[in-house]
Amino acid sequence: MNSENKNLGIKELAILAEVSIGTVDRVLHNRGGVSSETKKKVLKIVEDSGYKKNIIASRLKLAATSVIRIAILVPETKNDSNYWSLPLQGVDAAVTELSVFGISAEYFFFDLLHPKSFGERIDPIIDGNFDAIITVPFFEAESNRLLARARKQDMPVVFLDTERTLNSKGNFIRQNSFIAGMVAGRLLHGLVGSQGIYFVVNIVNERGKQINNYQRENGFRAFFSENYKSDQIEIHVINHPMEGELDLTPEIQQAFQIAQPKGIFVTNARSYMLPRLLESNNIVNTRIIGFDLNQKNVAYLKSGAIDFLINQKPQYQGYCALKGLYKYLTEEEDSQLNMDIPVEIVVKENVSFFEND
Repeated sequence: MNSENKNLGIKELAILAEVSIGTVDRVLHNRGGVSSETKKKVLKIVEDSGYKKNIIASRLKLAATSVIRIAILVPETKNDSNYWSLPLQGVDAAVTELSVFGISAEYFFFDLLHPKSFGERIDPIIDGNFDAIITVPFFEAESNRLLARARKQDMPVVFLDTERTLNSKGNFIRQNSFIAGMVAGRLLHGLVGSQGIYFVVNIVNERGKQINNYQRENGFRAFFSENYKSDQIEIHVINHPMEGELDLTPEIQQAFQIAQPKGIFVTNARSYMLPRLLESNNIVNTRIIGFDLNQKNVAYLKSGAIDFLINQKPQYQGYCALKGLYKYLTEEEDSQLNMDIPVEIVVKENVSFFEND
C-alpha cells in the first residue's frame, strides 16, 4: 500500500475492506461478531496502512500540544441531590482517564428556569476555540442556534438526557423519554390498577414543561390509551415550578383524599418531595415512581416510601459523551456519539447493585 494511504481513518478502512464502519470498529476492538475471513481482510488493510501506528502518534501529538478542549454546558448544580451533578461526575472520570492524551473540559452553567441564560453562554463557547461541546437540548430555539453556529466552526455537539427534533442533525446520548413514560405507566398500573387515580408531576420553567417531562408524560398517557382505553382512567397533572415548595391545589387535594388507590408519576428527579408532602396531608394508599438515584430518592426508595426509580445512568451519559467525542476528534469515528440508554428499573431490593456500579 503506497504512502498516500498513511493517514487513513476508520471510514477509509471500511471503504477499502468493503465493510461497514461498525465492522471495522469490532475488528479493531476485538469484539467478535465478524467472520474470520472478513477479520483477516480488515487486519491486513490495517497492517498495510499503518493505521494503529498513526493513531498512537496522533494521540501523543495531541497530548504534547494539549489541543483538545471540550465545553460542557449544563444546568446549575446547587446541591448533591441535584441531577446535574451526576453527568459531570462521568465527564470528570473520562477526563481523568484521558488526561495523558491532552484532553480537558471547561464547565459552563445556565439557569433551567430561564432559557435566556442558556443563550447567553453560546457566544463565549463558540468564540472560545473549543473542539467540541456537550450540552442538553432543553430550549429549542437556543439549541438550534448553538448547533448552527457550532457546525459553521466544524465543532461537534453531543446532547445529553433527552432527544428532540432540531433544524439539523444532532448527536444524542439519552434515554428514550417516551418509552420511559410507558414503562412507568405499566409499573404503576401493576400497583394501582384500573380503578385507581393517577397523578403526573412535572417541572415547569417560563416556557412551560421541560421537554423530557413532556415526553415522559406523553408516554405515560400512551400506555393507558393503548392498553386500557375503555377503562377511562383518571389522570391529574401537577405542574411544579422548579423553585419553591410543591403545593397542591384544592382540586388536587380533594382528588388525593379519595379512598381508592392512587399512583404518582414524577417525570423528573424530584420524587423525594412527595413522601413528606403526602404524610403532612394525611394522604394514604398512594404509590410513587420517579427518576434517578440521587441520595434523597434512594433513601425514600429504601424506606419503601418510593416504589420504583427509573435509572437513566447520568454518570454514564457524561462519561460516554466525552469519550465518544475524543474518539471522533482523534480517529474520525462517530459511532459512539449517539447512544440509547436502557430503561433500568430500580427497587429497594436491587438498589445496592446500582449504587455500587
